[in-house]
Amino acid sequence: MADNLVGVDAVLGDHTDFQVITTRPNGVLVTENRSKGGRFTRVRLVIDANKKTVVYKTADFHKPWTIGITPDPVIQAEVSRLNTQLAPLFNTVIGNSARFIPRGDACGNGAGRTCESLIGDATTDSMRRTYRTDFAITNSGGLRADLTCPTTDNPTDFCPAYSPPPYPVTRGQVLGVLPFSNVVTTLSVNGAELKSYLENGVSRMESADGRFAQVSGLCFTYNLSEPAGSRVTEVVRQAADGSCTGASIDLTMASSYTLAINDFMAHGGDGYPVVSSRITRQNYMDQVLADYMAGNSPLRIALQGRIVCTTSAQQSVGLVTY
Repeated sequence: MADNLVGVDAVLGDHTDFQVITTRPNGVLVTENRSKGGRFTRVRLVIDANKKTVVYKTADFHKPWTIGITPDPVIQAEVSRLNTQLAPLFNTVIGNSARFIPRGDACGNGAGRTCESLIGDATTDSMRRTYRTDFAITNSGGLRADLTCPTTDNPTDFCPAYSPPPYPVTRGQVLGVLPFSNVVTTLSVNGAELKSYLENGVSRMESADGRFAQVSGLCFTYNLSEPAGSRVTEVVRQAADGSCTGASIDLTMASSYTLAINDFMAHGGDGYPVVSSRITRQNYMDQVLADYMAGNSPLRIALQGRIVCTTSAQQSVGLVTY
């Protein structure tokens, strides 16, 4: 995007958790920060006041320090007041799991953006089973925390101290997973459209990317050696036991399936097809997941090989098991 801008001197990017300072071929200075205040960037633009043009530009990273800083008592009091109000709701244990359900995926990516993840399986299962669709897909970038409570007690979080198993899930923990007020949406798609969702989900692999698709109701294999848009090689239904042993899925325009996705994706988020005119809006994703946990505890979940990555050498990758 920055490479195609005209009349712009600097682009300040964020929301990627990448640390970047670069000057593009067209002279545009581009910066990005680590997320959550891990770094901040100082940008300097020197302007010729007579010509009203930028004659020099530079940027540098800085690590914020709290040494010698006392928290503002007014702000801290407001945060404490709100936490006290929220605690009765957020502290409520709504279900539990037979195992820890992390945000991280089977390939070891802590943000769950490169392989199948338990949190991805649980979330998409809740969407598909609640609305009885054939399949469900959600983008990994929308899943932001572990589903089960931390095993090390933190007095300031919304989880109780406990000795597993089982692993409790609180309402606050679910909101940590799904903090964006996204809504489940349902629609009908043909096989070619379904394939386009899966292709988009793996289009930026091997790089970790928020568009990486977590799925339910189907299992698919893709070839990383092929160009983006032509990587998906096989798609099958999940069997009744959840295994990837069901029938092959017809990916032609002649077929028709029901699909659950989130509204961010439906509006074209993370490069997914814009289908906002065709969707039926359902409930909030966090409520759907909370209700699913309440009705299926203790949740017994395992990685099932829903997403398998191969190369042209036919070496399967991304099959690490927790």
